[in-house]
Amino acid sequence: PWRRAVQSKEPVLNVPLRLGVPGHAERQLVMNCAPIADGGRVRGCLASFADVTELQERTERLRVALDELSASQREIERQNEELTLLATRDALTGIFNRRSLMQQADQRFGEAKANHTMISCIMCDIDHFKAVNDKYGHAGGDQVIQGAAKALQRGLRLNDFVGRYGGEEFCVMLPGGS
Repeated sequence: PWRRAVQSKEPVLNVPLRLGVPGHAERQLVMNCAPIADGGRVRGCLASFADVTELQERTERLRVALDELSASQREIERQNEELTLLATRDALTGIFNRRSLMQQADQRFGEAKANHTMISCIMCDIDHFKAVNDKYGHAGGDQVIQGAAKALQRGLRLNDFVGRYGGEEFCVMLPGGS
């Protein structure tokens, strides 16, 4: 670095160096070199060294802590998304649960009233569902409920939504008309 400073007649700054002394921990240094000029002619070079070992170690510890904090924040966000999903969706079908269905319906009814637009609500259930459960058991009944929910979802438009109102009862909301 001092040769470059002398040849270029410009300072060479922040050159990282490592200094190893047997029996001691390695030290990290930063070297700065500035040419010493006399009337435009370079007579020599002033080299200064700063021991930045502690600063580098603190910086590394801070970087590790920030990485851990960032990972923790991502995990919290993932868990919050999962909690939101669990709190708003029916575990069996993945559609809105009754509480979320009612919240969405209140919101959409309010919007329809404020905007003087239509909203349709379809209540439906699975006929003779008890007979399905009696004949095929609860696992079979669950499959029927899942199939019904999927069928109802397939026909929805972008702003429409469906929710599970009760056991085998569903509510389909169609903002903007039918």
